[in-house]
Amino acid sequence: MRRKKRKRERCNSGSIYDNAFRTMEGECNDLLVPVINHMFGENYDETAVIKRLRNEHIVEKKDKTGVKRITDSSLEIIFENVTKRYHIECESKRYDGSILVRIFEYDSQIALDSAERGLHKIHMKFPNTGILLLRESSDAPKRAVVEIEMPSGEQISYQVQIIKIADYDLDDIFDSKLYMLLPFYIFKYERQLQLIDNDQEKLDALFEVYDDIYGRLDEELKRGNLSAFSYGAIIRLTHEVADKLTSNHKNIHKKVGVVMGGKTLDIPEVRIYHKGLDKGRIEGRAEGEAHRRELQEENDKLRKELEELKKSLNK
Repeated sequence: MRRKKRKRERCNSGSIYDNAFRTMEGECNDLLVPVINHMFGENYDETAVIKRLRNEHIVEKKDKTGVKRITDSSLEIIFENVTKRYHIECESKRYDGSILVRIFEYDSQIALDSAERGLHKIHMKFPNTGILLLRESSDAPKRAVVEIEMPSGEQISYQVQIIKIADYDLDDIFDSKLYMLLPFYIFKYERQLQLIDNDQEKLDALFEVYDDIYGRLDEELKRGNLSAFSYGAIIRLTHEVADKLTSNHKNIHKKVGVVMGGKTLDIPEVRIYHKGLDKGRIEGRAEGEAHRRELQEENDKLRKELEELKKSLNK
């Protein structure tokens, strides 16, 4: 029973989903900019300069202990001599409003990072903030509000923009170039997965959707709307996210491995990525061995010097 519980906990872990988002946010400007344009009503183009900011902060809790918080996205965009700061969280849990507390904690720390401090005043500017909701959440609004009451009684507030995967079909995604949503498209089917797993016709229909996605991505790559690197990242991350989400559904999961895994291995950029990982591991091990040898040699040298010193003292 305990083993099954641990398995369920691993399957519900959001780390793979967070990592997929952070990979695209950190490495694929052509995927990130359209999402920011759509979420915040901006009009950035390829001339926009993106500056990634520190995403690790220590938040003090009630018991005075510090907890490390890692934001999914903290960045600045410089466009036409105007700089704006953005913070986006990718949320794999169903929306219940509790994330707004974490959002405020993150936003406060981000604001402190760039605060202008004087002898008698500190000026903080909060980022433009948004949430990408992966799971269907009927209670989630299109925007939430963080409201703060000042000692004077004055109330100030700012909005948190919310995008829900459930609200977008493939035409929406490709028309607005929201390719960054594609690895998470499988979440639209989450509540139907058990039904799909037991129905061959529905199973085939699901993977026809992914054939359509791959075909459209091929066209976007040919048109130059998508970089080869981002194309490969989408394919790889689509497989990883689907593999995780469907892990408890035997028939779907098997087909995910065959169809999506096969597609992943066909992408040159993905092969290069995995070769890079393997090379990094090999080089890392080699460097580790070399470092250990150096330490051992240094220890042997110090041991000999110590023995010689003892001999000289005993004479």
